[in-house]
Amino acid sequence: VQQLPGFGKKTEEKLLAAIEEIGSRPERLPLAFVLPIAEEIENQLKNMEGIVRFSRAGSLRRMKETVKDLDFIIATNDPHLVREQLLKLANVSDVIANGDTKVSLELRYEYEIAVDFRLVTPEQFATTLHHFTGSKEHNVRMRQLAKERGEKISEYGVENVKTGEVKTFSDEQAFFAHFQLPFIPPELREDGTEVDRYRDDYSLLCLSHIQGDLHMHSTWSDGACSIEEMAEACRKKGYRYMAITDHSQYLKVANGLTVERLRRQREEIERLNAKYDDFTILAGIEMDILPDGTLDYDDGVLEELDFVIAAIHSSFSQSRDVIMKRLAAALRNRHVDLIAHPTGRLIGKRDGYDVDIDMLIELARETNTALELNANPNRLDLSYSYLKKAQDAGVKIAINTDAHHLDMLDHMEIGVITARKGWIRKETVINTWSLEELRSFLQRNR
Repeated sequence: VQQLPGFGKKTEEKLLAAIEEIGSRPERLPLAFVLPIAEEIENQLKNMEGIVRFSRAGSLRRMKETVKDLDFIIATNDPHLVREQLLKLANVSDVIANGDTKVSLELRYEYEIAVDFRLVTPEQFATTLHHFTGSKEHNVRMRQLAKERGEKISEYGVENVKTGEVKTFSDEQAFFAHFQLPFIPPELREDGTEVDRYRDDYSLLCLSHIQGDLHMHSTWSDGACSIEEMAEACRKKGYRYMAITDHSQYLKVANGLTVERLRRQREEIERLNAKYDDFTILAGIEMDILPDGTLDYDDGVLEELDFVIAAIHSSFSQSRDVIMKRLAAALRNRHVDLIAHPTGRLIGKRDGYDVDIDMLIELARETNTALELNANPNRLDLSYSYLKKAQDAGVKIAINTDAHHLDMLDHMEIGVITARKGWIRKETVINTWSLEELRSFLQRNR
């Protein structure tokens, strides 16, 4: 294709690499791919006979961004009966192991995925679940704690080294309490330091703290639902507010809004707001940061909006220097409240553009602009490690779904768990605030 106008050697190499990748399974699969499969398996487990209880384990339970395989722990008094049913699960392409305590299957979807089921007695369930949830570093730290007390942790229970007595637990709460520890959420169990750091009074974000969703699309641009349908769905979730943030004029492919259409949309939002006394729709925009570093609307237009998101959707291959100039232009604009999906990555599909994360966080702190955790499981952008960095620097975060249809509003839960993985506190997240507090933040530069 090098001979075609607009195609160079680099483009040709990228195309060849992409063709080679077709059909080959990545070593680790993104959450967006494995979550529906895990839910499908769980729905089948719920209908099986002989299962006392079950749970996800492994990196999926810890909500890692990518997962190698799936693990489930099953408590049963009749492992033979359960094994027979597991072999009849949908999409089984291969039986890797079929023993008394472990059944390993390969399931065929777009990619093949290995699934391990560990069958244990109800008494062993809590310690087996803890053991196979991991991480390795978490388990090492817990074993050190046990050793200091003359005990030994295994998947079967906690053994008193002197007497040989093995203690089992009703659940993980009781297991942690045995070591005078609070229940440590699975998503925090990563590097082992959480065992000493996490305490009950840490104000870790919860789904129930979320008061609204500040990034979504409607039929005005590339969304599938009307503003009213999105509003009703948000009200059903118990939210107090939401922001409609359709695409701006530059993004013609997404039916971006001209200034005139943006003003007409504002009128529709005002009509809907007149209907509600318990809910508020903020008139917003997801405005493009253009390749030349300018913004898609001038300040006079932005002045009219309640909430302004800025985002990069084009020219991803620009140098770090140019990308940072574009982001800085948005961050320094007094009307911009939030930078959406700040690295542009799609997990397992593209790396995003070349961002200097430290500079991004410093500029956000300096300008008091929030950064987004985009809760779409394909994005999870910013990643949990960057979120932690941002919070440590005093930067505010918004967790949004970027929903293009009603079902996507449910991604908020994935966003919240990802934020928890980054130790994000309730007060860091602007959409946990009351409408009055949020409005006060949005007026900070006006």
